[in-house]
Amino acid sequence: MLGGIGAFIASEISGVVRRNLIVYALMGFAALLVLCAGGYALAALHTVLALRYGTAEASLFIAGGLLVAGLAMFGSALYVKNRRRPARPMAATALVAAPLAAKLIGSRMSGRTGLRIALVGGVVVLGALLGRQFFAGGDGDGDDEA
Repeated sequence: MLGGIGAFIASEISGVVRRNLIVYALMGFAALLVLCAGGYALAALHTVLALRYGTAEASLFIAGGLLVAGLAMFGSALYVKNRRRPARPMAATALVAAPLAAKLIGSRMSGRTGLRIALVGGVVVLGALLGRQFFAGGDGDGDDEA
């Protein structure tokens, strides 16, 4: 019975991985086509500008436009990098302790229920602390932006 569940989970995971691989391959091919279309459009714009202003001026116009676009992208990347991050939800951090707490609640421990509740509460708190470390992202800057 356990082997059947394992085989089912493995087939589901392989199906998801295969689907994601196909999706990402198609997205990569689409990005390549968009990049080629952009290059072709720049070549056509260069030809139009060369007929109107000359070859050197057309090249300078294209280079200037690409420089402005690159600086705008760089500025937006810095803005996104320096923006304050939203606070991490506590519910997501408690998910780390959920399996252990469920096992402790359902187990046949000897002793009182008060001890069991205290132990489960401790596991949930420990899981929340570990979860906050796990979901912190490991950026290494040390300050907590809440």
